[in-house]
Amino acid sequence: MLVMAGLLSAAGVIGAVVALTKGTPLPSWAEAALIGLVGPIAAGLVFIRFFYWKQISNSVEITPNQLPEVYDAYRAMARKMGMEEVPRLYLSNGNGTLNAFASKCQVRRTYVVIFSDLIDIAYEHGDFDGVNFVLAHELGHIKCGHVNLWRQGIMAVPRLLFLGRSVVRAQEYTADRCAAYYAPEGALSMMSLVAGKRMYRHINLEAYQASVRDHDDGFWLKFVNFWSDHAVGFRRIQPLVDIEKTGWDVHGKML
Repeated sequence: MLVMAGLLSAAGVIGAVVALTKGTPLPSWAEAALIGLVGPIAAGLVFIRFFYWKQISNSVEITPNQLPEVYDAYRAMARKMGMEEVPRLYLSNGNGTLNAFASKCQVRRTYVVIFSDLIDIAYEHGDFDGVNFVLAHELGHIKCGHVNLWRQGIMAVPRLLFLGRSVVRAQEYTADRCAAYYAPEGALSMMSLVAGKRMYRHINLEAYQASVRDHDDGFWLKFVNFWSDHAVGFRRIQPLVDIEKTGWDVHGKML
């Protein structure tokens, strides 16, 4: 998916150069390619700083003195991944949303935000394995370069062709595989994303899988999944279940 995005963007830039040389109007895809090249520079100077401060000024930083159990696990995970500088970690009010994300706070520095509803899973249910999986997933985005600004620079044309979400979906699968390698014991806690932070522990996985198989794996499921930047539950959960049988190197369906 990354190679595809790069080739499409390269074609857009070449097309833009040819159009400019001939003095003809730029087609929309060529404009998108040029904007994509300039956009990351502007983002590096302005947007990532604004978004960072907007996010963290309404969050709580997790440190050795603030939720130390989470911080120690997070720091250990980052070290295990070979990160010399541990990205800062913040706790944000999820308001019922189970989510976390990794991003840039400067051109060369990154950070991770985890929503409170995911931390609730650890402190209410004692499921720190699940939180470790989420933290490994987000650190995986950083380790695999998903937050690098140059990647944003090659995404303009794929987005114009409605393929941007597919690239992101592939990155999410990659981050899941990364987490499955470093924290496999927490993989099944991701059922919380489809069943909620309290009910996920009561879900019968075999019955859930049977129900998934009972649904038509046809056009509409593929269509909905195509328009999702994260694989839908019917797609994402299966490879996480397979980890126990086949190990971390599992691949989910893109469509």
